Amino acid sequence: MKSFFLLIPFLFWLTGCESFGKGVAQAFLEKDEVQDLKKCEIIGDEITGIQDSFKTSNVVKIMMIHGVGTHTPGYSARIRENIAKKLGFTVWVPKAKSITLVNPDDKNIDLGTLVVNKMQNPNLSKTILFYELTWSGITEKEKEILLYDNSGTYSYKRAAFNNSMKAFLNDTLPDPMIYLVDQNNLILNAAKQSTCWMLSRGWDDLKYSQRQICSVSSFDQIKDLTQENIIYITHSLGSRILLDSVIDVADEVANISFDPQADNANEVQQILNILKNKEITVFMLANQLPLLQIGRKKPSVTRRISSYCSPQGKYYHSRVFKKVNIIAFSDPNDLLSYGISQDFVDNYIDSRICPSVTNVEINIADIISAFGVGVVNPVAAHTEYDNDNRVIQIIAKGTKYLDDNSSRCNFIKLKN
Repeated sequence: MKSFFLLIPFLFWLTGCESFGKGVAQAFLEKDEVQDLKKCEIIGDEITGIQDSFKTSNVVKIMMIHGVGTHTPGYSARIRENIAKKLGFTVWVPKAKSITLVNPDDKNIDLGTLVVNKMQNPNLSKTILFYELTWSGITEKEKEILLYDNSGTYSYKRAAFNNSMKAFLNDTLPDPMIYLVDQNNLILNAAKQSTCWMLSRGWDDLKYSQRQICSVSSFDQIKDLTQENIIYITHSLGSRILLDSVIDVADEVANISFDPQADNANEVQQILNILKNKEITVFMLANQLPLLQIGRKKPSVTRRISSYCSPQGKYYHSRVFKKVNIIAFSDPNDLLSYGISQDFVDNYIDSRICPSVTNVEINIADIISAFGVGVVNPVAAHTEYDNDNRVIQIIAKGTKYLDDNSSRCNFIKLKN
């Protein structure tokens, strides 16, 4: 009985007073069983996975950008290996290549680490270059202000579960705040430097270890972007970081001065036309775009998606991409994850990139019964996307292979 009363505050916090009262009443009076809620619903457009990207190229480059919390190089091993297994890429280069990223605005400041892994199919006809960005060292110093709260001097006074949750929150909550007030754009520069390395270098062009600034002009990066087959995978705050990087590309394209009389006029026009017909796919795990929009200015061009992205639109020839496919994964039980409404897309995502959002509402963590109340570990709901077979299936092969009942995914297609 004593353990029951200790559990009450925890259950009350997780479920709210109304659902808590109902759950306890059902548990003791009706003895209801907790239903299996580990399902998924895909709402939006059909999803094209990594497998289909090989139709246009034998090499696919994948960039992983982590989100909140402390990460160390190698954190993406599980999702990388799960994707490789799903696609049958069983030949791996034994040693990764590592780049220490340097701030282009101050060469004395390191921005993080970019680790590159190479994986191939059995006959070596297809290659995945997997780029993993680790930027969390940038915020490590700032978060030292919370060390006392995590120390044994203070933390022993908490219950074990509360202490684990407080440590998790202390490690994760400061990161969005630091990013939003990062006047030197260190985190954003880390992402931009990573993209520069990914676009401008192949596997053979990289050393196994180096510390260097990627110095490539904006136009050359845009040119490289038209030639490479790339996919992004982000987690939580990483979704905001990447979207800001893509919007920077839109601004750079808009600022390119096109002189019809210039010697390279034909090349510039050709590159911009290729970019306008290119699609980019971003898989956002534990998406946080709505949360991280609060307090920020809107992009310079909004509420004009049809004008830029429809062939009949007034600004169709001024679009940057043909389409940016955003696949937003969110677990309703993840306290740090949010779905994306069409109103958000219209009002807060730059229309020039032609965004197309598909929401994947998926239960990642198992639900357990505690005295008749359904309880889900919120940490697992935020962090276990990379080990969910349905998530891996969607990223690797898209939606056309989800007919199998074992996937338990319901696909609702939205059509304009």
